Amino acid sequence: MSIRVRKASGIVEEFDSNKLKQSLIRSGADKITAEEIVERILKETEPYTDTKKIYSLARKYLRRFNHASGIRYSLKRALFRLGPTGYPFEKYFGEILKNYGYEVEVGVIMEGRCIRHEIDVLATKDREITVVECKYHNSSGRSTDSKVALYVNSRFNDLRSVFENRYPDRKFSGWLVTNTRCTSDALQYAECAGFRIISWRYPSNESLQWLIESKRLYPVTIISGIKAGLIKSMIDRGIILLKDLAGMDVEKIQDLLGLPKTKAELLKRQADALCLC
Repeated sequence: MSIRVRKASGIVEEFDSNKLKQSLIRSGADKITAEEIVERILKETEPYTDTKKIYSLARKYLRRFNHASGIRYSLKRALFRLGPTGYPFEKYFGEILKNYGYEVEVGVIMEGRCIRHEIDVLATKDREITVVECKYHNSSGRSTDSKVALYVNSRFNDLRSVFENRYPDRKFSGWLVTNTRCTSDALQYAECAGFRIISWRYPSNESLQWLIESKRLYPVTIISGIKAGLIKSMIDRGIILLKDLAGMDVEKIQDLLGLPKTKAELLKRQADALCLC
């Protein structure tokens, strides 16, 4: 049976059950369990169902199968909870890059050839210097378009000559990173202009999702039931990755965040379940 679904952007398209199955497997379900979950969801899905409902059903059945897998499936929503501003996302992406061997600075002010710029993330590795422009969205229906791509490329060009003059033995590169998607025009322009785009699922072998899941670099916002005030408190104290939390004992979590022991224990259990399983 062919089912058409409505995405968060309003676009209607054919439901891809294999795509859903693969996402469940990436979250920790085995092939048989993933197929069973897809079958259940198909029975509960009517034509023109919102993808949000499908996502909710998938998360519900994953939680029944395995609590950690169910939480892991919430990764995209966890990124939205880093907001409302883009600064926590910049810090988070900086932490991701550190885990891939980069030296990182966040929020660097630097004079370009024409004007002063605030660089979201400045990353260095081997003989390459990378300027990263982060475009954060707090809902899935928003995308990064060609106007943004044109704007960030003009920033890269204004900074390029400064870096090349200061570090003539190093290669300069610019990246545009977003937690949702980029339009086809934005991707086409970036390829033509010679800068790199990393979005939620692009490029397939080094997308934001791939970078996170390959090393389980989950943000602390992936913990279920966590309140906004506690999220801010953790990020302010440099606890951005869930593995940072998993590496602490309960007493240290209590001291850093001023929590009662029961809440600190709950945070520790959830962090361990996701990072160590």
